[in-house]
Amino acid sequence: MENETPAKEREAVLAERLRAAVPEKRFVHSLAVSAEARRLAAIHGADEDRAGLAGLLHDCAKGIPTENQVAECDRLGVPLDPATRACPKVVHGFLGERLARDVYGVGDPDVLRAIRFHTVGGPGMTVLDKVVFLADSTEPGRHYPGADAVRAAADRDLDEAMRLFLDGQLRYLAERGGTVHPATRRLRDELG
Repeated sequence: MENETPAKEREAVLAERLRAAVPEKRFVHSLAVSAEARRLAAIHGADEDRAGLAGLLHDCAKGIPTENQVAECDRLGVPLDPATRACPKVVHGFLGERLARDVYGVGDPDVLRAIRFHTVGGPGMTVLDKVVFLADSTEPGRHYPGADAVRAAADRDLDEAMRLFLDGQLRYLAERGGTVHPATRRLRDELG
């Protein structure tokens, strides 16, 4: 690993640990999110190493089946409000924050916060939070109606990209009778 920064060396070690903990498809996605987060961070003035690390570990809890994640949060003392418990598909962000800290040794509160926020977002998101949130939805392997518009917007304006993505997500959930996390609604309202 000649000419690599200590952060990139650490990330490479953590990537090997992550590879053993999640399905291969999730691992490939995590590498793509890490790369996209670094790219977006460079454009928007966020710390690239922090973005890359948060992108790499954003789904570190996905090795635990969705139906077991609430119980694992309870076991580890990860607080979940009733709204989060009602949206099991987003719990991995909250659990992932704890695993990133306790299993992967991440102590940076900004990285941990970006991991937690990548599923539901919330008011007051930082540039790093938005970069990781958007990298998860814009990495090249993601395909959904409007993905190309969100990607293009993410290069210009993080808030515009967030609005486009969230509008599509809210439409999708409304059409299917899905539950929208209150933090996601508050984030969309904050974005105007």
